Amino acid sequence: MRLTDPHLLAEMLHARPLELPSFVFRRLQEQMASSPSGVALSKFKDVTYPVDMSLHAISRKYYFHTHEMYLERVFRETLQRGDTFIDIGANMGYWSAFSAALVGREGEIHAFEPVPQFFESLDRFARANPSYRIHANRMAIGAGETTLPMAVVEPNAQNYENFMINIGASSLLPGFLDHAAELTRTIHVKVNSLDDYVRRHNIDVAKIGLIKIDVEGFESYCLDGMTSILEKPGKKTPILCEVLTDKNRREPLDGRATIERLERHGYICLNALTYRPVDRLRLRFEENILCV
Repeated sequence: MRLTDPHLLAEMLHARPLELPSFVFRRLQEQMASSPSGVALSKFKDVTYPVDMSLHAISRKYYFHTHEMYLERVFRETLQRGDTFIDIGANMGYWSAFSAALVGREGEIHAFEPVPQFFESLDRFARANPSYRIHANRMAIGAGETTLPMAVVEPNAQNYENFMINIGASSLLPGFLDHAAELTRTIHVKVNSLDDYVRRHNIDVAKIGLIKIDVEGFESYCLDGMTSILEKPGKKTPILCEVLTDKNRREPLDGRATIERLERHGYICLNALTYRPVDRLRLRFEENILCV
């Protein structure tokens, strides 16, 4: 009987999760189950994760826990109970919710999302878990304290079918979304450096288990504002960073320069999927790297 047989799929879907590899079970659920509407409640252990199913196309993956499953290994191997997780470019808070279940009530989540619709979801998640220390910040992380224009692709049903522009994308990098100008609007967002935020909130850098950076081409500016963390002596603070490469743009994106910069600070940069050294000469447009 083939895996594509509908009867077998139905039997597998209704099997207990422990009877199937977790990622297979979740993928089957995503493929076969209907999506709830409105704000649907999902769970990571005891952590409640409200998902606004109307907000954008990835909401379904958030609800069924199938979003970038290959990255889960990074979070599980870097975050322990009591750790602090820094989520830069949190979107709807998926990885913040996933990480809250790992660090527990003893740990802390500090998440940053400047786009109003996404911040509303992030804030809803924080309010749904009052016994956890979750800090939702409507701001971006950059080189220092300022206000900057951000191009935002509106997260609405009209834009769902245009998968070429990363639905719901937003960027502080000038010109990053020029190719989708007809779908974007400009908002002005508050920006602060991570170094300043850490200092103001008395965060123990030694307890930061992982920093995730997903900022659509604005990576170098984030790194500009976290010098004290990059230069911290001793054990390096792990960083999971999405680096973009496209040298044909008006403002070139150079992932290799980002990798080499981190290496100068003593980091080893690995492919987040294979845990092998990043091949800096063959970078795709989008690469997730784990820096340790």
